Amino acid sequence: MIELKKLAKPQLLIDNGDVWTSDLMKEYYSTNVINKTKQSRYNKTQIKDILKNETNEKCAYCESKITHIYPGDIEHIIPKSIFPRLTFTWSNLTLGCYWCNNKKRALLDRSCKFLNPYKDKTNEHIRAFGPIICHINGSQRGEITWRTFELNRPELRDKRQEKIEELQILIDKCHLTINLTLKRLIETEILDFINRTEFSFTLKQYYEDNKNVA
Repeated sequence: MIELKKLAKPQLLIDNGDVWTSDLMKEYYSTNVINKTKQSRYNKTQIKDILKNETNEKCAYCESKITHIYPGDIEHIIPKSIFPRLTFTWSNLTLGCYWCNNKKRALLDRSCKFLNPYKDKTNEHIRAFGPIICHINGSQRGEITWRTFELNRPELRDKRQEKIEELQILIDKCHLTINLTLKRLIETEILDFINRTEFSFTLKQYYEDNKNVA
């Protein structure tokens, strides 16, 4: 789970977010029932496209490149079923894969919240040890995050290992290159690979641990 930055709020939410929220909550207060049709107004292409850009089309939690085989879900970081008022709040929206969404569902421990990739320094709570994600410094928030989302489920570990092996090829090539100009070009390629591919959190840590190992 790498740290993310919010892009500009889509115009659709600027124009309609407050009205949609007021309409939803007015009915909710009078009936104590969430109108699912009204609540689903956020599910628009314009909104999802911006979320894809800010997450590099990866799940905000497990970092799988979900759009290759699955369109991805607009995910509510704080569950909309618990806090319907946050349904159209831009800072509460991200992109999630089917598996992470189903692991999380409406879970929310208010005393020990999941890590928020937009607000938390995730590397202060979790660390990658090769393809394995684990909490650090006794962080309960880190532990509840990786355990809830099952960030070490076998298919994720296997895919991370594949990407680590790809990265290692580039690292080895960089170590063997004597020409400084070519070495810098390979280093740039390595950084781009880390940022753009799946599992950036794992790859960044692996590179830091191994870039100076001859």
